[in-house]
Amino acid sequence: MGVSLNEFQENEPVNQGKKEGGESILQKVLKILSKDLGGNKLKDSQKESFFSELALLLEAGLNIKASLDLVLDQTKKEKHKKIFQSIIDNITLGMKFSDSLNVLSQFSDYEYYSVRIGEESGTLIKVLKGLAGFYNQKIKQKRTIIGALTYPAVILITALLAVTFMLVYMVPLFDDVFKRIGGDLPWLTQIILQVSEGFSSYFMTFLIIIGLLFGLHFRFRNKLKYKQIYFSILLRIPVLGDLIRESNILRLSQSLSLLMDSKVPLIEALKLSRKMINFHPVTFALESVERRIYQGKSLYEGMSEHPIFSKRMVSLIKVGEESNQLGMILSKFALQKEDELQHKAKMLGNVIEPLIIVFLGVFVAIILIAMYLPMFQLSTSMGF
Repeated sequence: MGVSLNEFQENEPVNQGKKEGGESILQKVLKILSKDLGGNKLKDSQKESFFSELALLLEAGLNIKASLDLVLDQTKKEKHKKIFQSIIDNITLGMKFSDSLNVLSQFSDYEYYSVRIGEESGTLIKVLKGLAGFYNQKIKQKRTIIGALTYPAVILITALLAVTFMLVYMVPLFDDVFKRIGGDLPWLTQIILQVSEGFSSYFMTFLIIIGLLFGLHFRFRNKLKYKQIYFSILLRIPVLGDLIRESNILRLSQSLSLLMDSKVPLIEALKLSRKMINFHPVTFALESVERRIYQGKSLYEGMSEHPIFSKRMVSLIKVGEESNQLGMILSKFALQKEDELQHKAKMLGNVIEPLIIVFLGVFVAIILIAMYLPMFQLSTSMGF
C-alpha cells in the first residue's frame, strides 16, 4: 500500500519547532539562512555522484552523518562543500536528511519527497540509488542528443558562414566587374545580385530581429498561451519534434518508475514528476490526468485522452495497473524507450548531415554558375 504524503505532514518531528503554514519555524529560518547558497547550483552529474556515493556508504553500514562527512571530504569545489556542509549542519541541529534537503534551493521537491518517503518506509538506500540512476539516465539522454546534433550543427554554421561570405564579399566584387563590362546579364545572375544586395543591406536588421525574437522568447516563455504556441510549432518540426517528445516521455517514465517503486501514491507521483519536466504538452496532459484520477478514472484511462502519450505506453500502463506492477512496467518501458531514443538521435544526425552538405554544395554551385555565366556569354560573343 502506498505511503501518503499527507500522513508525513501530519507526523512531523516535534524537535523542529511549531508549524506555520506546513513548515516548521526551524525550516523557515534555515531557508532564509541558506539563500546565499542559491547561486551554487548542482549539475545533474554532481547530483548523480552525490546520491550514488551516499547510497554506497549507507549500504556499507555508515550512518547518514558519517556518510555525508566522507562525501564532504571528497568534494573539491568550495561552493559545493558549502552545500554539503549546510546539510550536515542541519542534521546536527536535529533535522532529518530529507528536511535538510528541503531548505536548500539546490534540491527539488521531487528529490525531497523521494528521500522523505525512503526514510519513512525504510528504503532510503533504494531511493538514493534510484535518484542516482535517474540523473545518470538524464545525463545520457542529453549526451545522446547533443552528440547526434553537434556535428550537423558545426556543418550548418560553417555553411551559413560560407554563404554569408560569398553574398557579402564575393558577389559584390563580380557586380563591379559586370558594371564595367556593361550589357544584359542572365536572369540567374540578376537574381543572385539582388539577393546579395538585399542580404548586405538588411543583414544587421536580420540580426536585430533574431535578437528580438530570442528576447521575446525569454520574456514570455512562462506564459501559458505562448507555451501552447511554441511547443505546438516545436513538435511539428520533422524528426526533431518527435525526438524532443520521446525524450520527455522517457524522463516521465523514469521519474514515475522511481516514485512508484518507492511506494509514493499515484497522485503525488504525478505531481512530483510534473515538476521535473519543463515540457508543456506533457505537464498539461498530466494535470488533466490528475483530475481524471480524482474523478475515479484509472491512470491509463486518463492518459488515453491525450495523444502525447503513445498507444503502446497507455497499453503497458494498463497492464501494469491491472497486475499491480506499474513501477516495474514503467522501468522496462523506460529502458526500451532509451534504446529507441538513441537510435532516433543517431538517425537524425545521419539525415541532417548530408542534407546540409547538399544544401551548401547546391547553393555555392548556383552562385558560381551565376557569376561565371556572363563571362561565358562574353567569350562566346567575342568568338573565343
